[in-house]
Amino acid sequence: MKQEPADLEPITESLAQLTVPTGAALALESVAGAATRLVGGRLITVSLWRPSTRDLVRVYSNMPRLYRIGGISSALGADWTRRCVVGLESFLAEDEDALDSDAFEHQDMLGALHLEAAINAVVARDGVFLGCLNLLGSKGSYTQRSVSDAENLATGLVDALTELESYTSG
Repeated sequence: MKQEPADLEPITESLAQLTVPTGAALALESVAGAATRLVGGRLITVSLWRPSTRDLVRVYSNMPRLYRIGGISSALGADWTRRCVVGLESFLAEDEDALDSDAFEHQDMLGALHLEAAINAVVARDGVFLGCLNLLGSKGSYTQRSVSDAENLATGLVDALTELESYTSG
């Protein structure tokens, strides 16, 4: 796990009650580690979609003090939702302008961490959006090849996110 900057305060957000069973935690850690090695990123998170509340809950973070497990992303933009949740198409933000879009919250923290590019790799089962593997790095870090690699890794999260659906509460 990367060292978290000690001078930054955790992001302010609502938190879901969440228990991550050991098997799911190991799968999340394994995929995140592989993503770090293969694709790269300074901030790696995994988010679980909750259709009943139309939000995402963070179930993994390599910076858990700043980006806490259980953190809820509820201000999801219509374009991002249409693309990822409905269209099952991963999202590539190649620079800070794309990060300022409706796809990302907490721009102040992203700026403080010098995160200027991102991939949201869709995780789906039988044509249904389950969540995403999120990789954030410096400007120019990611290409369409990076997205393909992240999508391949994200398939390894299907079972863990399916299991976690029953462990989250709104």
